[in-house]
Amino acid sequence: MKLKGKVSIITGASGGIGKSTAKRLLDEGSKVVLVARDKNKLKRTLDELDNNNNNILAITSDVAHESEVLNVLEQTISTFDKIDILINCAAIINDPVPFHLMTEDQWTSLINVNLKGTFQPIKAVIPIMIEQNYGNIINISSLLGIRAIPKVPFSVYGVTKAGIIMLTKSIAVEYGQYNIRCNCVAPSTIRSPILEPYLQDENAKKVLENSFPLRRIGEPDDVTNAILFLASDESKWVTGTIMNIDGGISAKL
Repeated sequence: MKLKGKVSIITGASGGIGKSTAKRLLDEGSKVVLVARDKNKLKRTLDELDNNNNNILAITSDVAHESEVLNVLEQTISTFDKIDILINCAAIINDPVPFHLMTEDQWTSLINVNLKGTFQPIKAVIPIMIEQNYGNIINISSLLGIRAIPKVPFSVYGVTKAGIIMLTKSIAVEYGQYNIRCNCVAPSTIRSPILEPYLQDENAKKVLENSFPLRRIGEPDDVTNAILFLASDESKWVTGTIMNIDGGISAKL
């Protein structure tokens, strides 16, 4: 097992990528701390994974708030004694809307969840990782954090995801001296409940799939496979890297 004896925290654990990643890390021997804002969704995720598994700890928390993040770390250390891996999956996306029509509340919500929700857990966990002289941080960005796409009006969402990419590089450079790695996965279109209504229309589904060189949209497991590589010692000389998980679409844009 690639992660035997490791302790991993996953934020946004009740989402598609977070849930898929939690299952895979458990299979690979890691103890896993599931973190999500929605108590009911987190409970369903816990039930799906195995409510009686002693290697799982579920904590309801809004990771944009420092006090709640510190509580997550305290519970993790109390239960599992250490923290090896932090995987920041917590994120939201807004409905497509032109930039000039976005409200300040919409901006603030995206920035709080996507940027602060990544910033706060990293800030909190770094002192622990410095002390143990080891740490592995994996962030989830998006292809929209790398390039703007015509007719896809997600400007502020893209800005938050671009910020995660730069944060990843900065953390990797600043804290590599403490044997702390920081990498980022940037997916394109991944199957999710938000996307599902569009996939019910066969014509719309075909157009979307044909936009990718591999002629399909991504599945949560496609992202999880990349996360597992970055979480394992197979990537022990990889840091500050942005991995595009996008079916080849960035190669043709």
